[in-house]
Amino acid sequence: MARRPRVHYEGAIYHVIARGNNRERVFEAEEEKGKYLEILADYKKRYDFQLYAYVIMDNHVHLLLQVGKDPLAKIMQGIQQRYTQHYNLHQKHSGHVFEQRYKAFICEKESYLMALICYIHQNPVRASMLEGVDYRWSSHLSYVRRVPGLVNVEFILNTLSTNTEEAREQYLILVGAAVDKLEYSVENEHGKETQKTLLQAKMEQSRTKLTWEQLVEKITVEEEISQEKLVGKCRIRKVVAARKRLIYEALKRDLMTRTQLAKELQIDPANITRIFQELTNN
Repeated sequence: MARRPRVHYEGAIYHVIARGNNRERVFEAEEEKGKYLEILADYKKRYDFQLYAYVIMDNHVHLLLQVGKDPLAKIMQGIQQRYTQHYNLHQKHSGHVFEQRYKAFICEKESYLMALICYIHQNPVRASMLEGVDYRWSSHLSYVRRVPGLVNVEFILNTLSTNTEEAREQYLILVGAAVDKLEYSVENEHGKETQKTLLQAKMEQSRTKLTWEQLVEKITVEEEISQEKLVGKCRIRKVVAARKRLIYEALKRDLMTRTQLAKELQIDPANITRIFQELTNN
């Protein structure tokens, strides 16, 4: 039976999953992930769609995008064909690179958008990748740093708060809480793609209070240092300043006592008190 055409209407938001043929690797090197982003940016200008999130894994891609007048099929055909040509040329490969039928699920409720974004950004965590949520080839850091460009972060962050810092904190809370599984029924009995469940996510977690782990992640991302240096004994000036900020915010938010912080960071409790007083008076 012939496949039914995908639903299209101007303004439709799709969660797209494109996998390598037979689930094989389609991005053999970092440069190829960069090339896919370059192609994505080119077609975004050509077809004027909005991109809200992405992650490029070794053998598949997730995109969350909103189409304009041009249908998703036209957009994805162009992106996938151009990357296939690039891959085949550089890898001495022939034939299909991606599965012929990418998956695309319409997101009909705005309330699901943040859950989907968090799910997409958590892909490297579920894959046990070393960088975790800070994986370079996703749009997570664009949200943390509120960087305009390929991804429209403002539309989503403004739904969380009009205050820049508060919106970023709420995003970090949600991306830390989201997760679990995203299940889809590819076809129902009529041969039509349908959505089984969108996301099992803990969206009711407090939107104002960070956990210790989330505070550590927030500071490592914003200060662009590793967690090992932040909570270790590194004496680089930038790291020391970030560690002082960590101590101050942890105490101010009542995440830990001075004794607990001293044990966690292996610092004398008297120094914890001194740092807190120093930053309080500044």
